[in-house]
Amino acid sequence: MAFVESFAPFFADFGVDATLNSVPVRGIFDAAYGEAFGMISGTDPVFRLMSSVVVSNGATLVIGAETYIVIGIEPDGTGLSLLRLQKQ
Repeated sequence: MAFVESFAPFFADFGVDATLNSVPVRGIFDAAYGEAFGMISGTDPVFRLMSSVVVSNGATLVIGAETYIVIGIEPDGTGLSLLRLQKQ
């Protein structure tokens, strides 16, 4: 028997409401500090949501007053996907 976990409590506790191509979604937003080659630094915004949500590169994600473009989609095999974002 396969183990199936509900992500609902996780998103209820840590999630934020957002709009993905005009559709309301809930996910985990993180804009952690990132650095490349020890010279270039900035934030690396990502948004984790259920893989069942249909999304493609170039989609628009609005969180609060900030708008992002989806530049990468990384399903993790557990039912969640990580969206790599670029701030607009």
